[in-house]
Amino acid sequence: MNLEKPYIVSVYAVLRNEKGEFLLLRRSENSHSNPGKWDLPGGKLGLGELLKDAVVREVWEETGISIALGEIAGYATFELPDKKVIAIIYDGGYIIANVKLSYEHVEYAWSSLEHILEMDALPDHFKEFFKRFAAENKEPPELPI
Repeated sequence: MNLEKPYIVSVYAVLRNEKGEFLLLRRSENSHSNPGKWDLPGGKLGLGELLKDAVVREVWEETGISIALGEIAGYATFELPDKKVIAIIYDGGYIIANVKLSYEHVEYAWSSLEHILEMDALPDHFKEFFKRFAAENKEPPELPI
C-alpha cells in the first residue's frame, strides 16, 4: 500500500496597492485548512484549468477584483493532513479597487512587507515566500498608464 500523500497544485497572487502594501485575506475559523490564518488570494485549479486562468478566477471569486496577471513571483510548498501542496504564486500587480470578500474569508488587510515578515498568523510557507521575494529584491511593476 502506498502511504504517500498525493500532490496537488494551487495558485495564488500577490496584489499591491498604490502604497506598495500587499493584500492578505484572513481565513474563516471554520476553514478546513489554516483556520483563522492570513492567506494570499488563490486556491486550487479546476480539472484541466490553465494556471493563469485559475489564479485570475480564484482572485475574482475571493476578492471581486479582476486582475491582469504578470509573471510567476515565486512558489511555496506545504502539507495538509491529506495532501502535499505545490503553490505557484503570480505577480498580480497593482490594484486600485474595493475588496469584496467571499464566504471563505472574514477580513482583509493591506500590509507592508516588513509587517508581513513579522506576522504570527501567517502560515510559514507564505512567510518563506515573502522572505525569498524580499531577498530577490523584486521591484513592483509600473502602474499602467
